[in-house]
Amino acid sequence: MGNMKTSHRIEEIIEHYLPDIVSGKETIASMLDKYPQYANELRPRLEALLWLTNSRGKLEPRPGFISSSRKYIEHQFESVQPHGFWQRLFKRHTPRRWAFNLAAPIILVILLALILNSLALSAQLSIPGDPLYSTKLVLEHVQLGLTFNQEDKTSLYIQLSRERATEFMELVLEGDYDLLPVAADHMETALIASLHSMNQLPDRGQAAKQPMTAELRDTLSSEIFMLDMLMETSPSSAHPGIELAIQTAQTGLMALR
Repeated sequence: MGNMKTSHRIEEIIEHYLPDIVSGKETIASMLDKYPQYANELRPRLEALLWLTNSRGKLEPRPGFISSSRKYIEHQFESVQPHGFWQRLFKRHTPRRWAFNLAAPIILVILLALILNSLALSAQLSIPGDPLYSTKLVLEHVQLGLTFNQEDKTSLYIQLSRERATEFMELVLEGDYDLLPVAADHMETALIASLHSMNQLPDRGQAAKQPMTAELRDTLSSEIFMLDMLMETSPSSAHPGIELAIQTAQTGLMALR
């Protein structure tokens, strides 16, 4: 009963100070100074809340990087366009020209690799509704297909399940409530795949099943807590989608028991 009262009191504190925490008027340190008696329980919840609100956009590529790189490559292609056959046959190349001819393909390969890496990073940061989200899912399927160890594959499924929950919360924060049912379906699919993969662990991999189960249980508990917070701070139009996500996480916890 005492733990329930403490948890309820902490939720009341966070709900009261939520606007100040998000705006930066209050910090973790200042909140712990206000309520030192709840420091052990309050700190992890505040850290989770701040991580959720501040994590977006930190790894986004520089604006205009892809378009400017594409223009540079086009310019490089134009500058090394081959001449006619007879011109190329009789043209005398200087050492500088030979060096350029050798370096140009290498430069192009490096630039193409940078662009592909930027596209892959943009895809990894995408959420449902973004143009590159389908590319993100394809890359994840390729990664799963290339993971042959069942323990590693199970860990990857759990990671992807956590990623689906993060995408859902980002949609809520951005106000894309129409996409929440689709994101909740993605959460359910990833969670089912994680549970199925754990059941497929061979006998020799059962020792790893317990920590994986504990990891997934902690992940789902944290997701439910953050989703409850979003439910309290979001408009009613977002509630049906958030309820679907909470139900999915609670079902996963029941399955782990």
